[in-house]
Amino acid sequence: MNVFITTTRVRYAETDASGIVYYANYFIYFEVGRLEMFRALGLPYDKRLPIADTYCRYLASARFGDELEIHTSVDELRSCGFRLGHQVYRMTPGAEAELLVEGYTAMVTTDEEGRPTPLPPAFQRALTAPAERGEDP
Repeated sequence: MNVFITTTRVRYAETDASGIVYYANYFIYFEVGRLEMFRALGLPYDKRLPIADTYCRYLASARFGDELEIHTSVDELRSCGFRLGHQVYRMTPGAEAELLVEGYTAMVTTDEEGRPTPLPPAFQRALTAPAERGEDP
């Protein structure tokens, strides 16, 4: 499985009054990983890729200033879309990475009118290609 890794640091604006990342911001981290994966694969990311389903399981909290690694992978190809897996880890120097959240995003490929359409061949090829830019954790 190809795993695409993106790093970021928790910004103050992403936290609540306690300095803990607000729960909905993990979906933004999922998006950051998704966009970087698309960029690495040379795939377009536009309005014809709406999100049909998303899920996040919270295991631990990130805090202001934490360095995060966002892991994104293709979990499943479907006739009219795909599902991406996401994991967000806290990276602490000298310590093992800590899994904070895990989840997925299911996307549908649509035509100009927003109707589901078969997954384009370019997406099928890119999303199933052997690891060139992805990394195994």
